Amino acid sequence: MDYHKKALSIQNSSSKSVAKAMTAETCVLMGMVKAKTGEYKTALNLFEDAVLTLKGTLGAKHLSVTKTLAQIGQLHFQLSCYDKAFASLQEAERIQLETVGEMNRDTLETQALIGRVLTATGEYDSASNKLKSVLEKQQSLFGVNHPSIAETNQFIAENFLEQGMSSEARGTYVEVYNMRKIFFTMDQIQMAESMVDVIRARNGRPERALAIYRNAMDVYREYLPDDHVLIGRLLVYEGDAHAELLSFSTAIGRYEEARKIFLKSVGDCAIDSAQVAVNMGKVLMRKCDYDGAKEEFNTALSHYNQLLPINHPRVSSTLSHLGRVEEEEALCV
Repeated sequence: MDYHKKALSIQNSSSKSVAKAMTAETCVLMGMVKAKTGEYKTALNLFEDAVLTLKGTLGAKHLSVTKTLAQIGQLHFQLSCYDKAFASLQEAERIQLETVGEMNRDTLETQALIGRVLTATGEYDSASNKLKSVLEKQQSLFGVNHPSIAETNQFIAENFLEQGMSSEARGTYVEVYNMRKIFFTMDQIQMAESMVDVIRARNGRPERALAIYRNAMDVYREYLPDDHVLIGRLLVYEGDAHAELLSFSTAIGRYEEARKIFLKSVGDCAIDSAQVAVNMGKVLMRKCDYDGAKEEFNTALSHYNQLLPINHPRVSSTLSHLGRVEEEEALCV
């Protein structure tokens, strides 16, 4: 950020159109740093301001414009604004197909992100077809091992996991982990994230999961701000493992920590916040705190209704949880 700010200061001293484009591109680079540190809303503002300048100075079909549109789409995805994410990514894809074609790294990365949005909105078959098509083209361009291929495989594993296909997800996550070992050292965020993905796709080993999560947390806290969304998600996974071990008070503590992080990083109405509410509701139901469980499930349902299609599996699952609470409460009475 220090170097980008110095560059921006120099560029702002010129009023030439080329300087305006350079200034906008520097703002994009600053936005990329902000996105890496989890400051999604700040990054989004930088990207949205920059893309207007880039369109005006370089033209609407310039490579810098389409890459920035894809980054805007990725940030909307992180903020659970799936309609906006899809629109921005589709615009980037359309221009990239017209200009650089489908056998291009940037085009394929945009299409992989579209597949990720389709997974999040429950369109699993469409997402799978999109991601498999991207993977085949990336393998044709780069061979079998490449960071872009690892990322696409990660999105494919997410698609499996969202459908409850744990064994398929785990196998693909292992492929991602083995591939990333070629590019990264073991103490980097990408490796920690891959280890977390592998273990959370394997049910029934909460003690092992907690050991992996502790190691990953050490890496995250070394490189990331304390309120980064990845730390929040890892706290949720820790909470799930503690709940599996019947350590309900510890689980609730982890969920509360995660909720505070998500409120700051992605806002109250986001998929991450809704998932915390669902998991909290499950624990409260097991503690026979039916009023508390219903409140959490209704909170999650409210978020899901704003963010997801009405027929999304997360919506139906949360409704099922509410039904179970009513049944158990009636039995107790």
